[in-house]
Amino acid sequence: MNTILLGNIVAFAGAILMVLVGLMKKKRDMLLLQNVQFLVMGIGNLILGGITGGIADFISIARNFICLKWKYTIGWKIFFVAVQAALTAVCNQDGIIGWLPVIAAIAFTWALDSENEVLLKSIIIAAQLMWLIYDLHFLNFVSAAFDVLTCISNFVGIILVIRSRSRERKA
Repeated sequence: MNTILLGNIVAFAGAILMVLVGLMKKKRDMLLLQNVQFLVMGIGNLILGGITGGIADFISIARNFICLKWKYTIGWKIFFVAVQAALTAVCNQDGIIGWLPVIAAIAFTWALDSENEVLLKSIIIAAQLMWLIYDLHFLNFVSAAFDVLTCISNFVGIILVIRSRSRERKA
């Protein structure tokens, strides 16, 4: 089987999860499902030659587990940013394109301790736009399509959170 087809098939499974994450209302649920998504998407990235995308995905799994288990401090943020930047600097062979997943992951890493689901979902939208460029570069057409859908689902998620807050205030 051709690697582009195989990578896109694997990416499809991860992409379905990515969209479902956007519809989650609770941060804990978002992070748990996102870990499964990162694993599958990381494998897809590696199949397609997107080494830095795989690195960003796998480091993000560790980051999410830390965030779920312990207090997510500035020290953890700096640690994960440093690890991602160092691994990307060593492994990147794709210039600025190779840095996009790391920049996206760093933005999410920095915002992850926010209790504001709207802010978190907004960061996810910005990060997915960076992934969109990266995915198109590596011919990951399935992920590119779902990057767009994830932006839309997170936008819908933002509306759901805002409506829920509005109902809670009225009650």
